[in-house]
Amino acid sequence: MTEQEWLTTYRETVCGLYGYLARRTGGNRELGEDIVQESYLRALQSWNQKGMPDSPAAWLKRVAQNILIDYLRRSRRIVRTETRPEAGAADPPAADPHKSLEIYSAISSLGRKKAAILEAFYYDGKSVREIAKDMEISERAVEGHLRRARRSLKILLPDLQSNGGKNE
Repeated sequence: MTEQEWLTTYRETVCGLYGYLARRTGGNRELGEDIVQESYLRALQSWNQKGMPDSPAAWLKRVAQNILIDYLRRSRRIVRTETRPEAGAADPPAADPHKSLEIYSAISSLGRKKAAILEAFYYDGKSVREIAKDMEISERAVEGHLRRARRSLKILLPDLQSNGGKNE
């Protein structure tokens, strides 16, 4: 891979990768920047050995997602050892980066299809119709996946039920 190919790919993918992570890290800029940097370092190592993948943006997003999930697993272990604040003192999920990360972690644990549909609907703001078209499934199927995914999230994140957001 030449330096020019690398720079072109970087310029074409960096904004999208930052946007992808910004929505999934609860706006934690430092965490997003660290993950983007680590993703490109891994790309540099891998692509120099194996060549650039057909879809560099998709490859980078997948690596970034894996790095974020690893971060969440490590931070969960740390959070478990700390004392939790009183129930009334917590910030709403959108304002609390740790809560946003917890939500994203729970979504990631639902399985690829449910997670992809929830992400498209809530993070990317796509309509049921757009998701159905992108995934080549019926709108009813998308609605069913959303319903089941929301139920699963209520079980995984029972303390968030009273915090508003889009409901069924």
